[in-house]
Amino acid sequence: MIVAVLGWFGSILYLVNHGYISVNKEWKPNIYFTGNLIAALALVASSLLISSYQAVVINGFWALISILLIIKFDMSTIAFSKRAFYLGLILILAWSAYIAYKHGINSLAFFTYLGWSSSYVFCLSYFLFCSKKLNRISYLLLNAFAASALLPILWRQENWPVFSLEICWVLISIYGAYTQVDEVHLID
Repeated sequence: MIVAVLGWFGSILYLVNHGYISVNKEWKPNIYFTGNLIAALALVASSLLISSYQAVVINGFWALISILLIIKFDMSTIAFSKRAFYLGLILILAWSAYIAYKHGINSLAFFTYLGWSSSYVFCLSYFLFCSKKLNRISYLLLNAFAASALLPILWRQENWPVFSLEICWVLISIYGAYTQVDEVHLID
């Protein structure tokens, strides 16, 4: 019972918080980071209790980053670039394709690896966004990918609160990116 309550509470809070940053152009960082911290801790606890380790890693990382930001740690001092992130993403996607080819697209091996690729994208895109190295549209689109990639393993693990969260996360992320398109300047 406590697992379900924590899971659904964290999921709903994350969705409210993600909706807040996705549609509000004047969002307040402390509100966003505090909401993420509370939601992350709730989902770490609930996911740990059902051995949903990708969700534990993602939410544990988000909790850590949120704490650092709440205490005003300057994330930009940590040396990690978008180039390194995208290179890692390309390698992960190539490896995912290999796993799908080798084990089948419906295999547990592929779902597991795809879930870990989601962890990579969720964690590092959050870090890059919080350190102001990634713009909001890119962050939202990467979140849409990461949430989608996590769905198969969450389904297999029957982690329904996080599964539901990720479906909504995809939709909110895409909507948020779409509404922010006017901020993109292709020619400056």
